[in-house]
Amino acid sequence: LNKNCGYSPYTDRTKPEDGRIFENPWLVLFRHPEEQEWFCQGTLITERHVLTTAICTEAIVPNETIIVLGEYDRTADPDCESEHVCNSAPIIERLPHNIIVHPHFQNNTYENDIALVTFNRRIIYNVMPICLPLTPIIPSLIHAPIAYNTLWTAEHRVPKQIRMEYIAQSTCQERMRHLLLLHEGQICAQYAKRVNIKITSGSGSPLLMEHHDRTFQLGILSIGLLDATYLEPYVYVNISTHIKWIHDTVSLLDGTQQ
Repeated sequence: LNKNCGYSPYTDRTKPEDGRIFENPWLVLFRHPEEQEWFCQGTLITERHVLTTAICTEAIVPNETIIVLGEYDRTADPDCESEHVCNSAPIIERLPHNIIVHPHFQNNTYENDIALVTFNRRIIYNVMPICLPLTPIIPSLIHAPIAYNTLWTAEHRVPKQIRMEYIAQSTCQERMRHLLLLHEGQICAQYAKRVNIKITSGSGSPLLMEHHDRTFQLGILSIGLLDATYLEPYVYVNISTHIKWIHDTVSLLDGTQQ
């Protein structure tokens, strides 16, 4: 996987709720060609591969769905944070070439809800891949629980950075006992403070953490209650438990596209 990853011009551990321009160059949107609104989100992990949920890929059509990279303000072109801070580079649009869903994905339990989408032309400018944890990072999250679900919502023009708190799986299972049975490859988080933002439209968006001045992706937003309140959990795909599958699949895809 790409070692030149996770760099941002901002190094503060506590992030503002509104993402800043250039702050999240790994965010990806999926939309249908006849529509301007997106239906799912994801993250760039190499110059050719996007990570998202398996559920999201059910709506992705190869060589037709639009993959949008380098976006910031969905209502402006070019993107500007202020009168003097703009991104003159255009957004990047690609078509999906390959879609690989985890072979043990279960759409009734959301187990292994993870997939890779590739495009056949590499990305060489304007964006950057996110870092993935090659070793388990959950212990760090437990002892220093500063993580953010970064995503676009239907009501906001720029990405929101929602601070989340890790929840032990046993606690999460008790709270979601009527909804699903959690599995090893899933982690849970809840809002760290009360916010008037719904993140249920952010399927495929990343749970992020700063580590040694770089940004790592801990999870992928998989499932949450439509009317989730302050202390109700969201379930994420645990990146650490799927890192071997990600690495092996990227290597396989790169081998077939040489």
